[in-house]
Amino acid sequence: MTAEQPSLSPQMQGALNAQIEPDEHLLWAGTTNVPGRMRRLRPLVILSILMLFLCSFVFWNNPDRPLLLLLSVLVWIGIPAFVAWRQNMHLQRTLYAITDRRALILSVGQPRKTESYPPQKIEFVRPVLRTGGRGDLYFTTLRGGGLGAESYDHGFLDIADVQQVATVMRSLLLRQSLPGEGGVNHG
Repeated sequence: MTAEQPSLSPQMQGALNAQIEPDEHLLWAGTTNVPGRMRRLRPLVILSILMLFLCSFVFWNNPDRPLLLLLSVLVWIGIPAFVAWRQNMHLQRTLYAITDRRALILSVGQPRKTESYPPQKIEFVRPVLRTGGRGDLYFTTLRGGGLGAESYDHGFLDIADVQQVATVMRSLLLRQSLPGEGGVNHG
């Protein structure tokens, strides 16, 4: 079973081809819907504008008002703008793939990074459906270290046909668990 393949840029196609081994078969490849994912940052933008507005009232009668307002602009507009820009650049350069052996998350920008998830590292398959059949497909949990370490679900972000891709991911897990298919027999 193969999900519909989106058109990939030559850079992304080259990065994907470099990761696929000769006897490995691509089942699905896709990218993030960057504009859709960036819409999720709208609350941050609205909060930034409100905080800048609030700071202008707080500093209104202060003799150092121009300096404080400039600092407020840098903090409440500059930092969120930088975060949004970095997120946008990261998502534009991220490629997701499922082969008959593993799931891949490739960062084709600088620095190049490849995350490989063979079936042993796939903890669950949980699609989060959004409008139009798009959504996130989570399949592992990343855990931080140290005191107060946080953990969060990790996977493919804002992909098309998330339910179909989840089915492809489940077939990978099933294929790898069957005896005689090159996988580990879990039963």
